[in-house]
Amino acid sequence: MARLRTLTFAVFLLILLAGQATALSVELGTDEVLIVGGQVFTFDPSQSGDKFLVSVSSHGNEASSVLAFGENITVGNVTYFIGSYDRQNRRLTVHLLGNYTSVRVMKKYDFSVEVIEAFDTYAKVRIKNTGFYPLNDTLSVSSSSQGAFPIPTSTILKEVELNLEPGGEIVFKVPNPGQTLIFSLNERGISKDVSFGTLEPQVEIEDITSGEGVRVKVLNKGEPVNATFSLLYGGNLILESRKVLLPHGIKWVGFSNFINQGAVVVDYGKVIQQTFYFRPALLVLENISRDGELLRVILKNTGESPFRGFVSVTQNGVVVGSPTYSEVSIGPGESVSLTFKIPEEVRYPTILASSDSGTFSFTAEAGASGISVEALSTSIKVPLGGKGSYALVLSGSGRVKLSVEGLPESVGWKFYVGESEVEELNVDGSAQVVLVIDVPSLPRGFSVGEPVRFNVTIRDEKGNPHVIPLEFEAYGLAFLPVYGKNWLAKMNFTAETHFVGIPYRVVAKSLTPPIQFEHYPGEKIAFSYGNYIRSGLDVTLHILSPSGEILHSSSQEKGRPDFVVFNESDFMLMLEGDRFDAVLLVADYLRKPENISFELLPKQFGEGIKTFILNATSLRGKKLALDVTADRPVEVRVYYFTLNREREDFDPLSAGFKGAFRGKGEHVSGEVPLRPYEDFIAISIIGTGNVSLTMTAKEVPVSVSGLGKYSGELTVALLALLLVVVIALERRLG
Repeated sequence: MARLRTLTFAVFLLILLAGQATALSVELGTDEVLIVGGQVFTFDPSQSGDKFLVSVSSHGNEASSVLAFGENITVGNVTYFIGSYDRQNRRLTVHLLGNYTSVRVMKKYDFSVEVIEAFDTYAKVRIKNTGFYPLNDTLSVSSSSQGAFPIPTSTILKEVELNLEPGGEIVFKVPNPGQTLIFSLNERGISKDVSFGTLEPQVEIEDITSGEGVRVKVLNKGEPVNATFSLLYGGNLILESRKVLLPHGIKWVGFSNFINQGAVVVDYGKVIQQTFYFRPALLVLENISRDGELLRVILKNTGESPFRGFVSVTQNGVVVGSPTYSEVSIGPGESVSLTFKIPEEVRYPTILASSDSGTFSFTAEAGASGISVEALSTSIKVPLGGKGSYALVLSGSGRVKLSVEGLPESVGWKFYVGESEVEELNVDGSAQVVLVIDVPSLPRGFSVGEPVRFNVTIRDEKGNPHVIPLEFEAYGLAFLPVYGKNWLAKMNFTAETHFVGIPYRVVAKSLTPPIQFEHYPGEKIAFSYGNYIRSGLDVTLHILSPSGEILHSSSQEKGRPDFVVFNESDFMLMLEGDRFDAVLLVADYLRKPENISFELLPKQFGEGIKTFILNATSLRGKKLALDVTADRPVEVRVYYFTLNREREDFDPLSAGFKGAFRGKGEHVSGEVPLRPYEDFIAISIIGTGNVSLTMTAKEVPVSVSGLGKYSGELTVALLALLLVVVIALERRLG
């Protein structure tokens, strides 16, 4: 039963004799409750602010009283003293004295908003009742945008009836969320804002390929959605449309029509479009052989479009083969083998392949004697901006003409005998000819890492051809040194392909050559930073496709590090700017904390490494807890990656360490406090084996410091001080 009284010395004596005491000062507002052990304390101020209706409920019983400053109410073993009152903010200081195990302040009515996933079409959110009392209200969800003049406008997108017990939650979707959502309780007047920034599309076109028709690879990152796919030709002519249910994940959608050039439009509530161009079919004669009257030819399509047509064997314009023709369909990169029966006297047959898109003819020697040709090397690798060569040995006698078919127009070529350039030469016995090809710095008409096939044709005096199939593969020209210290102990060679997760140093002026990286699926982020930032220089970071097309470019202002988020698996990088000294890093990108499992495989230098860059803007002021488990010992290094100097400290393979924390073993855990201005956190895991990484964002509690359970001397001192204060208040209040 509650007792209202003025504090006397006897109270202190009783508390002192009890052997234990806890004193604490706590602030709470009129919209909050104070929970002390199993008791709930609330208050309502008078209009003048000098009296307070205080209620304390405990185990179904409630005690209430009107108190003034300095007065108290005791319920059970806890005494509540009325302290100072902030009229402007309606907040009261309550002094607690007694035996209790826990103290916390909660809102009477409140809710939290957690974004589960958000795309341009919808946002899925979880609403949780974080208040003390049940929440029975109507939740309005509206989208905020800037109108004209400028005037903020708000559009209600959804209304949800809430009937949530404390701790209860509900999950629902909001259509077309925009950049900012406002969640408002109609009766309570409580609102929360959620900002998304730039929303990523729910559906993305990952690839467009050719085959029997045009095929589209799409990625649906959200829930299943109905989409309409349209194949466009000439800008606005719709050749074909399909309605498809897109499940979560990757799906291939095919059109029955085929065109070399056009666009694919996907309407899934939002509209995305991607253009495409396929190089026309290009047939090469891979092989020809003869056994009596049987002639066997192998044709290969080295273009990007299918070849559908007819193949026949002629001589001097007259069909000499049986069957008269063969109908073929050769997809990109595919070969077909055909057999014809021809008369024995036909020595120089012409293989004629014709279709609606073009005609190919190959005059070949079948069983004749004369010049013979041998290629000492048929496949080479050439750097972008570099040259490559093939050695050809010619045997026999007579005059020959040299030519090349099937090379992209951007690739130059010349034939040399010794140091002299030739197009024709006399062969007497044997001769060696060198074909030199000149590959441009930027791919045009071909892709890095993919074989480019073409033919060398050598014709004798009678016009009989000798066809030699050749190929080359282009790779990135730039070779960057790894950034950091003690690297030579780990790697002592220069790789043609650069690795994701490792920083490289770039010193250049104007424009770097293309920098080729390893094939690496998933969402990534490319960073450039370093000395050029301090020098006030500006650099633009470009993401290129293997065929040299600029896919993405950084847009950060001068004096700030540049970065680009992208999702291409095969890519190259270029840096553009004045003379600069920079660090280049490509790493896995995480938009929020995730739980990830992966396998660490050793790189060419013997060590496995995976680096994650976590966007920490939504975690500012919190703690990031990391837990790493592996089936073999691994090293975990965590770095702050927000300031330029912190990024320069990122050196995951060095012996030294200038980061937030590091650990090594089969189980490593730790926490990183995130600062109010945090942008990014870098996490590197080094080693080999199967690894699981768990990330958890933790709130940093705001605590009120007080006195816990005291030893005798400290208790006497505190109570004596309180007694002096209360006696002084009593005299002052009369």
